[in-house]
Amino acid sequence: MELIKVKENIFMVKGISGLPSKENKGFISNAYAVKTKEGWVVIDSLSTPELSKEFISLLKKKYNQPIKYLVITHYHLDHYFGASEFKKEKAVIVTHENLKNLYEEGYLDTYLENIKKLFGDIFKNVKLTKPDVTVKDRYSFKLGEKNFVVLSMTPAHTNTDIVVYLPKEKVLFAGDLVYKNRIPFIGDSFSNSKNWLNVLEKMKKMDIDVILAGHNEPLDKSAIDFTYRYISFLREEISKMKDEDIEYDKIKETLQNTEWSKYPMFKVFHNKNIYKIYNDLDFEF
Repeated sequence: MELIKVKENIFMVKGISGLPSKENKGFISNAYAVKTKEGWVVIDSLSTPELSKEFISLLKKKYNQPIKYLVITHYHLDHYFGASEFKKEKAVIVTHENLKNLYEEGYLDTYLENIKKLFGDIFKNVKLTKPDVTVKDRYSFKLGEKNFVVLSMTPAHTNTDIVVYLPKEKVLFAGDLVYKNRIPFIGDSFSNSKNWLNVLEKMKKMDIDVILAGHNEPLDKSAIDFTYRYISFLREEISKMKDEDIEYDKIKETLQNTEWSKYPMFKVFHNKNIYKIYNDLDFEF
């Protein structure tokens, strides 16, 4: 793990592309930190307490300041499961209100148990962490000289999506809502591909110079178009074939050899994305 400077007082650690494994120890996503005069604001916690400890150590080594806030962009393991270490640092943990609901309803307990069954001991020390502050639509706070705007963007990738916007710096921390040259995951049980397109339209209208996402190098706004094109392509093609009464297996087969098959995570996510959109289209109005 290496702390990389993105812009003045904005840093990232960059995970590798793939699913959790013993080799990567679950380090499969990015996390970010913004230095202010009063302390750090961190966006996403990584996958495990062990990774979070390493991340925190790098931040303290760079600038020995307290960690004041941790913002979780959504509930997926690689963004949320390390949050307990930030609670030990007495950081204020900010999430969408739906994440708190999933926590209180026990859904996240089941999710964690399923992850442990899939990936074994990597996640054995994860302790689910209750948020301190929840966001319904918008939440703003100031720390030191910097203003942070947290915006709800749900439902899209999940039903817990939020982004963090720094207006002065024109930086957007986008979680897993924006990708470039990598296949997005639309297969979450709470995803909404139709509204995800609306969310991307909102982002296009924002004054953004840099997008810092969960699984890429720093991006510009062209990444929004890449994500939009992939989701639109699947929705349009699946809808057209459903209207022609083409069976699911044939739809899936037809959509294997396309321009998208060359991108990372295609084999992992593409068929799950097809399945989710295929079923969701029946309930859209």
